[in-house]
Amino acid sequence: MKNLATTNKYEYVRRAAIQALASNFPDDPDTCSILKDRASVDKSGDVRYAAIQALAKHFRNQPELFEIYYNCAVNGFFEGSHDPWQHPNPRRVALEIIIKQFPQHPQTSPLLRYKAENDPDEKVRKFAQQKLAEFEK
Repeated sequence: MKNLATTNKYEYVRRAAIQALASNFPDDPDTCSILKDRASVDKSGDVRYAAIQALAKHFRNQPELFEIYYNCAVNGFFEGSHDPWQHPNPRRVALEIIIKQFPQHPQTSPLLRYKAENDPDEKVRKFAQQKLAEFEK
């Protein structure tokens, strides 16, 4: 399963393996490491999305994950149709998780401001603008 999540040439196989690892083996010490790695470096946006979601669900509110989410929100590349059901943007998902799990973190508000002005994806910029307005109320 671990090899399927990291080395399989098909992104749908890597995504399914990531979901299965997180759901079935959350206590395995390698699971969190694999998810962090896939969230950061996988070439597929769908796989990065699945890994980010799995981290947020199965390793909730762990302070060391802020950096993973932050890097995904700032540096994550995305090519897709922007269909939130088929090809969600991993940058937006990472931003959503930061807002939910780390609202008081000192980098959350500056990150929202940066994404509201500079994200290359118009939908992510608009999302960040909306959340920033809510966040600053």
